Amino acid sequence: MGRSVWSFLLLCQLTLVFGNKWDCADYYWRDYFGTIPYDAVPAGKDHNGNNRYIGLVYIRGFELLPATILPQQGVAQTTAYTHVLTTSQYVKILCSPYKAALEWIHVQSKDLHDYESRNLIPGGSEVGESLYIGRVFENGDVIIGKIFRHERANRGIWYPVGDTFKNSLTYELLLYNCYRKDFPTFDVRTGVSDKQNHTEIVFQ
Repeated sequence: MGRSVWSFLLLCQLTLVFGNKWDCADYYWRDYFGTIPYDAVPAGKDHNGNNRYIGLVYIRGFELLPATILPQQGVAQTTAYTHVLTTSQYVKILCSPYKAALEWIHVQSKDLHDYESRNLIPGGSEVGESLYIGRVFENGDVIIGKIFRHERANRGIWYPVGDTFKNSLTYELLLYNCYRKDFPTFDVRTGVSDKQNHTEIVFQ
């Protein structure tokens, strides 16, 4: 599949599923070829203090999936069904000029519906189910995962750890806070908001 076709399919899918939630959001997905763009949104760090990033990958036969971009290896890692998948092809990286507007909200799976009216970042689909983007922390590493609605049997977040996958009903959910769009700078020393229940993504 050519990259122009892959980009078109990505745009069509996300617009059809989530288009009505894009009224104010100012973020976009760039092609990732192993170099981190200046406006890429960091997801957090690994246990060595290296940044990791938020990706979307298209893998034939496994649909469009959220992924952790690992810059040191130049690849993205995700899960699909019972597989852990690592690829350097057809990878997109999340970017925005307003990094302060992107927030991580601590969520229990059973409460996900309370946030679905907000500007959640779409994360593709699997088995015909629309996904959201979340993160967890495992062994000092931040890991991006795919979130299914609580009503599904496969509820919660699914994410790769080594050569296996895990599931959790507690995670941090990525959303775009339009009210913070006018404030693209903030304290880079901590990256922690004084508001309860969320952590801001810091500039690098």
